[in-house]
Formats: sequence, C-alpha cells, structure tokens
Amino acid sequence: MSSNSVFKSWVPNWLVLVVIFLALVPIASVLGIYMSGINSAASYYGADATDIQYSVIIFYLAIASAFPLERRFFDYFAPKPYFVGCAIIYVVLNLILYSTNSIAILFIIRFLGGMLSLGFIGVIFTLIFKQFSQQRSRVLGYATFYGALFSTMPLAQIQDAYVFSYYDFNVIFLIKIFMVIPGFLLLLIILKRNVNLRNTKRIPLYSVDWSSFVLYASALMLLAYVLLYGHYYQWYSSGRILICSIAFVFLMLLFVFRQLKLKRPYIDFSLYKHRNFRIGMLLLIVFYFCKGDMSVINGFLNNNVNLDVYHKGYIMLFNALGIIVGAGLTARFILTGTNIRLIWVTGFLALLGFHVYMLLLLGNQAELSDLIIPLFLQGFSNGTLLLSIVIFYVTGVPSAIAFSASVSGVAFRFSSFTASMALVSYMGLNRQKVHASAFANQIQQTNDLVGARITGYKEALLNQGASALQANAGANKMLGQALNNQSNLLFARDYYLYVSVVIIAVILAIILIPNFHYHMRKIGAKLIPF
Repeated sequence: MSSNSVFKSWVPNWLVLVVIFLALVPIASVLGIYMSGINSAASYYGADATDIQYSVIIFYLAIASAFPLERRFFDYFAPKPYFVGCAIIYVVLNLILYSTNSIAILFIIRFLGGMLSLGFIGVIFTLIFKQFSQQRSRVLGYATFYGALFSTMPLAQIQDAYVFSYYDFNVIFLIKIFMVIPGFLLLLIILKRNVNLRNTKRIPLYSVDWSSFVLYASALMLLAYVLLYGHYYQWYSSGRILICSIAFVFLMLLFVFRQLKLKRPYIDFSLYKHRNFRIGMLLLIVFYFCKGDMSVINGFLNNNVNLDVYHKGYIMLFNALGIIVGAGLTARFILTGTNIRLIWVTGFLALLGFHVYMLLLLGNQAELSDLIIPLFLQGFSNGTLLLSIVIFYVTGVPSAIAFSASVSGVAFRFSSFTASMALVSYMGLNRQKVHASAFANQIQQTNDLVGARITGYKEALLNQGASALQANAGANKMLGQALNNQSNLLFARDYYLYVSVVIIAVILAIILIPNFHYHMRKIGAKLIPF
C-alpha cells in the first residue's frame, strides 16, 4: 500500500480491491438489467424494445454530458458526505422506479441515474489513483476500473435473469438498493477520517456552466434518438427524424461556438490539435464498430442454441474472464514500455479470431462448449483495446487538458456505441429481408420439400394431441419460425464476415501506415532536398 493511502493503516490491498468491486456492482448492474431483461422491461412498461434500449442510451449520455459538471461538485463537497449523498439519492431514485411503470418517468430517472453514477465513479476512480504510486496510477487505475466494471455485468445478468423468472420486473430496483449497501458501508469503514481526495483547493459552485451542459446533453439526446429510432421511422422519410437531425446540428454548433468563446470551456477543443488524441478517437470509433455487437451474439444464443437468459449469464462469465485477462496483461505491457502498436495489433487479432470463429461456428450445429473460446477472445480484445486506446489518448495531450480528453473520449464512446447499435439494427433488418425474400423464392421452387416439412410438423403436433385445425396452424407457424431463424443465422454470418474484412484492413493500417509515412518522407526529401 502506498504511503499516501487514503485508507486506514490496517486495511490490506486485497480488501481495497474487494470494496471497489462491490461499489462498482450497482453501476454495472444497471446495464445488466437490460442485457438480460429487455423483453421483461418492455412488457412491464408497455413499451417497444427500442424504448428500453433508448433508456440505456439515456443513462450513458448522461454520463457523457455531465462529466465536467460532476467534477465541479466533486471539487466542492467533502468526499464522505458526497458519497453518502449519492447513495441516498440512488436509493430514492430506485424507489421511484419500483413504484411506477411509466416509460416517461423511466427516461427521466435513467438520466438522473447516469448523472448520479458519476458521483460513485468519481470517488472510486480517485481512490484507485490515490492507492497506487504516481507513475503507475493512471494505467493501473483504468485497468482496475474497467476490469471490475465490465466483469460485473455477467454476474448482474445471472442475478437479473433469476429475478425475472420469479418476480415482476420492478422488483429488480429493490435488489439494486440492497446491492449498494455492502460496498457503501465497507467504503465508509476503511476510509480515513476527514480524508481529502481533491487535488486542488475547494472551488465554489457559483460559476457552474449549466448552459453548456444543457446544450451538450440536448444535442447528444437528439443524436441518440436519430440513430436509434431512425430505422424505426424509415429515416428521413419521417419528419420527426429530419427535425431532430437539424436540431442536433444546430445545438452542437451553438455548443462549439460557446466553448470557443469561454475562458474556461466545458470541453477544451484545443485537444484536437494533438495528433495522438485524433488517432485515439479514430481507433475508438473503429473499435466500437468492430468489437462484436452483443445483440448478434444474443440473437444466435436465443434462436439457434436455444439458451435461456439464466445460462446465458453463466456462459458470459468467460467473456468477463477475457476482459480481466486482457486488461491485466495490457496494463503490465504498457508499464514495461511495450510498443503500443503491438498491443493494438494483438487486440485486433484477438477480435478477428472471435469473428472468424463465430463465422465458422454458425455453419455447424453449435454446442454450448463451442462458445467458450470465442467469448473469451471477444472479452480479451475488449479489455486489451479499450484500455490501451484510453491510455493512449489521455496521455497524448498535456496534463492541463487531460480531463477534457477524458470527457471527449466518453462522448466518443457514447456516440460510437449508439451508432454501432443503430448500424447492426439497420443491417439486420435489411439482410434478413434479403434472405427472407430468397427463401420465399426457393420455397416456390421446392413446393414438394416444403410440403414434406409441413407434413412432418403436422404429424408431430397430432402425435402430441393437437386437433387437425391446431396442427395445421401450428405447422405453418413452425415453418415460419424455422425460416426466421435461418434468416437470422445468415445475417449473423454476413455480419461477422463483413466485420472480419474491416478488422483485417485495420490491422494492416496499424502495421503499414507508419512505415508508409516514413518512406513518403524519404521520397519527399529526395524530390525536394531543401
């Protein structure tokens, strides 16, 4: 333990890590709810599944937009009262969610919950940084945070699947209240009395830039709406999508112009002058579009492996293990001075392995055990690439604007995450239509085979005691379901094939572009020797 530890002298390092893990569980479980219970949530609120996805996005965009705002609160309040206040508000918000089934209130509370989560994250992140030595704090801090955060999601998924099987959806919010108690109490116990986590003097709240926050949050909310609901409303054939797009551009321009005029901007755009930051943002976008969308995996697990949400959570533990291993090894390699491009190539190779493995797996009758390796590879690549990219762009700018780099990075992650969801949904709808149309034409040409398949379905239903009318209707339904599953399977194959090609191009770019620049400079020096 470092000499400047904020924890009491008797507290061992392992207990610190345990407490940090327990404190992060409530935050991670928020996303776990919707990974495992999107259908349960949609049924409870009487809403579309897209609405539930939007509530997840709202939580994320609140984190992205309120990041600088939370820093002002963190620098003003004492750490222990601040953490206690966040915990109390967390309990109140979850009690409200427990007592209502209004989708509008869900949206509002999810946004407030995202802002509130920054209080937990701010305290925990600072504790991690204080715990490790100055030279290693940033790398080990990010590794510990992301490793703990993402590894808790499968655990939350298992828990939530159990709850959804026996209780109404809203019971999960009571569970979340009880989940915050262990980490909350232990953290208060092990922290030193009157501990100070601020690196600067106390800053008054009178100059909080609320206008920038409102502009930024509103713009991101409109962007998320367009990306997520665009395919739902047929994109720009819908007036609401067109209006939201125009409003997004207008508000974002206002936000940018305001930042350029402010002495202390909400986000310092001078960070875009730095080449490493621009490269980091580009890699971040590419990573989110290539990292393997979990909706595709979940669709395959549901429709083709017939895996229930309970066992799906258990198999995703291998994904969490991959994240932990990837983040841990990456932190070690960064600290030992390993070339960052080598780490990126390793991460993208693991991601390529996942996509190729899934592409081959989809052509066969997959067993549950067949998913262990690809899910581990996907987790390993996520832990490796996310940590290395974040460290790269945060350290690639002067320390004075490093916080703005973190804020912009969160915004880029939010935008890329939302855009990747929208792209997969759009691609899924189009490719499934193409495959369904091809199946329809094939059915017309093979009526005898189709007739034989329907006859087989009818006989199976009749043997189970169904009437002739029920057997006929059931057989047609089973045929439709079989065709739908096959269309989903072919879409998944298309997705993994296309993304594999993109990943190969990214790997080649990482390897060859620096050498390309070197040789171009040499050629230029020969052509223009002065």
